[in-house]
Amino acid sequence: MFGNPDFVFAQAKIAVFVDGCFWHGCPNHCRMPKTNREYWENKIEKNKRRDRKVTRVLRSEDWNVIRIWEHELDEVGVKRKLRILRKAIYSAGLAS
Repeated sequence: MFGNPDFVFAQAKIAVFVDGCFWHGCPNHCRMPKTNREYWENKIEKNKRRDRKVTRVLRSEDWNVIRIWEHELDEVGVKRKLRILRKAIYSAGLAS
């Protein structure tokens, strides 16, 4: 599948991505290395552009895209994202 989501719920057309804070440029947690800084800034910016493109393409194909930051993998963050996921599944009429 385009973009290689971490989890796919095909029937509900839901793609879930878990984005690492460093690799995907989390505004709160991404800390650039002091060495080879230009390389890393370019690399992470390229990753962010790719993430936006993947989200845009999947949404244009009527997929629901959920992106979870690595730092959100705590109890509160996961609960919030699961509520979004549950709502999307019910909206799609796929819940029993």
